[in-house]
Amino acid sequence: MDIFWLVMLFILGACIGSFLNVIIWRLPRGESIVFPGSHCPRCGRPIRWHDNIPILSWLLLRGRCRDCKAKISPRYLAVEFTTAVLVAGLYAGYFLLDLRDGAGKFADAWPMYAAHAALLCGLLACSLVDVEMWIIPLEIMWVCSIIGVAAATADPHPFLPMVSPTLVAMSFAAAVGLVIALLLVRANLIQPSFLDAEEPPPPDRSARGKQKPKPPSVAITTEHGVNPRREILRELLFLAPPFAMAIAAWLVLRYVPGAGQAWAGLLDSTRHPQLAPRLTGCGSAVFGYLIGGLWIWGIRILGTLGFGKEAMGLGDVHILAGVGAVTGWFVPSVAFFVAPFLGLLWALSAWIGKGQRELPYGPWLALASGVVMIFHDLFAELVAPYRETLAFFAGR
Repeated sequence: MDIFWLVMLFILGACIGSFLNVIIWRLPRGESIVFPGSHCPRCGRPIRWHDNIPILSWLLLRGRCRDCKAKISPRYLAVEFTTAVLVAGLYAGYFLLDLRDGAGKFADAWPMYAAHAALLCGLLACSLVDVEMWIIPLEIMWVCSIIGVAAATADPHPFLPMVSPTLVAMSFAAAVGLVIALLLVRANLIQPSFLDAEEPPPPDRSARGKQKPKPPSVAITTEHGVNPRREILRELLFLAPPFAMAIAAWLVLRYVPGAGQAWAGLLDSTRHPQLAPRLTGCGSAVFGYLIGGLWIWGIRILGTLGFGKEAMGLGDVHILAGVGAVTGWFVPSVAFFVAPFLGLLWALSAWIGKGQRELPYGPWLALASGVVMIFHDLFAELVAPYRETLAFFAGR
């Protein structure tokens, strides 16, 4: 039976990889991922169904369009094959190799597996777009976040670290605060940060030959016509409603007579065996979303205030937020510290070879998140001496 699932999931992964190729190309360019159908970018002719079979068609056509013979990038083959390996490999790691304890049987744990597989696929797509275009398609991580919260609500699984009733309430309140903040932005009562940033003027060509030209800056600085420190204050204003709502929820549970006891009773699985686990699972996923995003957003705000230029990107915020929504607060918290070590050698080579001091950080956050998620038990053992601190952090 395991061989059957490995083969089926490999085929399914290859099909998902084919769709990821469409997303990777079209989404960051503002094109529809539905219409038109798959077609050759050179001659524009639709790709026949038998020429659109993942992996096989590229090999049979030898990487060329059947009509105009234009070359088809091997990246398409690589993405399809990599996605197939990730989807099938995740099944093997969880249910055959027991890389994580408590996975259970696939028939019972498939919602968790589906959410984790979707996250790996989303991280792969975001990484490839970030490497090529230095942007993160936020829609991809939004979908991953929705899948993660839905899976945790429908079927809470042991891989998701559950948090206390107080943190569940604070997470729900903070989520309401995020909605309020988005409505304030939509009503033009809060202006998005860096909205007025413009491309800096081109370098002085007369200086060519006198000094080595500096690589272009991706981070927004004063050269873009804005004050980064002032702009980042707009993001603090955006975060004010979520923090205010979370604090208000904590105050109500702590100081309003009977409120805390009533809420804890609602989340008591012995009294509400159907509702309580779903509410706790949903709240734990939302808490993971918030904590994952806050790790990067906090560094973005502090770094921008300290250095006077945009530190980190909002796309990176959405990556760890999506990871937290699927896996809970532990994985993005550890991945936040693992990612710099994974990207260090790449950063040094780019700095020495090209004088480039910036690099797309999304791929390293994605890689670190995938590694920590799959080898969760190993990282849990590494931080075991700090278990009491982590339990306090999770409200346990």
